[in-house]
Amino acid sequence: RERGIRDSRLRGMTVMGTRCGARTVAEPSGGCGAGAAALGFRLDMPIADPNDAREVDARLDAFFAAASPDDREREVRRLFAEALDFEPRDGLVSLEGVGGGRLPSDARRVASLDGAQALYVDLGQAQAPPSRVRAAEAVAAAKRIAESLGENLLIAFASGEAQLNGNAAQRNNGEAPGRAGRRPQLHLIRPSFAGARPTLRRIVVERGLPRRTAVQQIANVYSEWKQDGNVSRAVEAAFDVERVTAEFFRKYRELFDAAVALVEGFGPGEAEDDAKRLFVLTLFNRLMFVYFLSRKGWLTFGGKQEYLDALWADYQANRGSVGFYGERLYPLFFAGLNNPQSQDFNWAGKPLALFIGSVPFLNGGLFAKTDLDKREGVSVPDAAVEPVLAELFGKFNFTVMESTPFDVEVAVDPEMLGKVFEELVTGRHSSGAYYTPRPVVAFMCREALKGFLRQRIPALSASDLDAFVDDRVLSPGAVAQGAAIRDALRDAAIVDPACGSGAYLLGMLQELVELASALDADALRASPNYLYDLKRRVIERCLHGADKDEFAVNIAMLRLWLSLAVDYEGPTPQPLPNLDFKIACGDSLLATDPNPADYPDLFRRAALEKADALDRAKERHFAAAGEAKQDAERDVENAKAALADALDDSGAPGSVDWRIEFADVFAKRGGFDIAVANPPYVRQEEIGASKRELERLYAPAARGRSDLYCYFYLRALQLLAPG
Repeated sequence: RERGIRDSRLRGMTVMGTRCGARTVAEPSGGCGAGAAALGFRLDMPIADPNDAREVDARLDAFFAAASPDDREREVRRLFAEALDFEPRDGLVSLEGVGGGRLPSDARRVASLDGAQALYVDLGQAQAPPSRVRAAEAVAAAKRIAESLGENLLIAFASGEAQLNGNAAQRNNGEAPGRAGRRPQLHLIRPSFAGARPTLRRIVVERGLPRRTAVQQIANVYSEWKQDGNVSRAVEAAFDVERVTAEFFRKYRELFDAAVALVEGFGPGEAEDDAKRLFVLTLFNRLMFVYFLSRKGWLTFGGKQEYLDALWADYQANRGSVGFYGERLYPLFFAGLNNPQSQDFNWAGKPLALFIGSVPFLNGGLFAKTDLDKREGVSVPDAAVEPVLAELFGKFNFTVMESTPFDVEVAVDPEMLGKVFEELVTGRHSSGAYYTPRPVVAFMCREALKGFLRQRIPALSASDLDAFVDDRVLSPGAVAQGAAIRDALRDAAIVDPACGSGAYLLGMLQELVELASALDADALRASPNYLYDLKRRVIERCLHGADKDEFAVNIAMLRLWLSLAVDYEGPTPQPLPNLDFKIACGDSLLATDPNPADYPDLFRRAALEKADALDRAKERHFAAAGEAKQDAERDVENAKAALADALDDSGAPGSVDWRIEFADVFAKRGGFDIAVANPPYVRQEEIGASKRELERLYAPAARGRSDLYCYFYLRALQLLAPG
């Protein structure tokens, strides 16, 4: 073995091991090679050396088993020194006065190598947030540490309960439902100071949950360093999320194609092939959504929070004749997570609990029955589902957090749902749909918000505005205009007329939430559900979208729901809001010009009264469940019909009549404040049957050789309020 255990540097720490060939490895399960299968590290996976992976895994186990802050610090030092061959170090860096009181008094230096400094920050010593290490605190700590030790840093943050080890029930993963978000976590964060605003990349390990991706990335640091000779480049490679997502997508595509070949009940022909692919993708996305939410501890089976694993194990022990999909997943989707009664059931003692355990009613359209779900004769064999559980959920790290360009987790996040959809289903080359990279989305959203605030608050200087929107820095000028900024952001009406799977809706949500949080730092610290309440308000008041692809609309809603769910702290989730009337499904281009200046009838008293009735019905529908939801939905449809009667020329069938779908915006405000999108790119020769109608509606500004996106530009201008 090239590196040995440095006993003198570790001050008496003892590592028990067995000699395997030329290496000393921690022995997890009784002999050379036995641990690989037990831990799931196979030689065919992209782990450079399974022995390195086992060593990292053992050190992580030891960290979560440690009983005191000093013990945890020692285990972090051993992780760097024994698994990665860093030099053990001592020393403190003061964190007094940074992080808004959420950080401990100091960061502890634990190791270094070739200029790379490793430190440990134990948030259990402070009033830490319940789960995720928030970006603001991590950036504050990183800046202070960089002042002392330089910018080549790797910082380990411990987060979770005040006492990470807790009691015996917690050590056995027996937390009460809803407490999974408080399970101990170790965040390995690599800060970068290259731009004006520090960025974070993080690897998150949570006790009791799969961590293969994290172990792989950490373990490969040593292998890549020995090959390349540069530890900083090896660390950078470990925090490269693109490697992880590329490997995930490769495996996803492989399993998706295999499942499509196995599923039965669809006939020959291109239309049936498309229907089968859509059915399988819906199934995969439902499973991913369930897995994401199980990370919050809201679904349990037999008291176990690793929900899908427990469900599969019970099925294996007590299987019936209809297969895992028919026996477990079908009732889970359509009787538990969604059901005709729109109710959250107490499952204790109910027969169905024997098959699906304890699950909440989610109120989400993803689990509403579609025509494909109702089709007779569809068969999903176990061989189509089991690999998803074993090869995706069992091998990759998942996070319900949507990363931002300034805070990226090396894991599979909900953005992958959009990427998968647009790669595997849309036939994107013919539809003109391309997934927009996250940094591009963030840049466009920030520039749009700067334009909006510049117009609304002319007293705010350009430099103060740039500092606030780009860097979240509150200059004296921004503080002076804080109330005006807060009011403007709270009321901003934003639309994406080609929203696809929701990239820009999520981008705007993230930007608005971060800006509001920067203005209201005290409220953020005071309320455990501040972010949840803020996101819910932004979704209800600010975000609007449309797309003609129903499945894309469902994924956009799904991502908004996940973004809400991740920030809710409580024993059971709140019912998800109804987003049906926030994201319209239909053709954005073929309805009448919605500009109120061209339709004075919209401002007649009768039409305004009908628009008011529609607005009130939509507000009730947003938060309703059960019979109240059904009543509100009827009221919305009746109000839309009444408003349509008061108008004329509603446009082609299947189109979005913006005056009606978003009457609250047009009747009361004259249009939207911001339109942001990456519309489809389709050459004029390939637009198809709607080409002539588009030319009629948008002449003379666009016709003839105009690409489809030209019409979207014009529609976006029509959607904007004057000014």
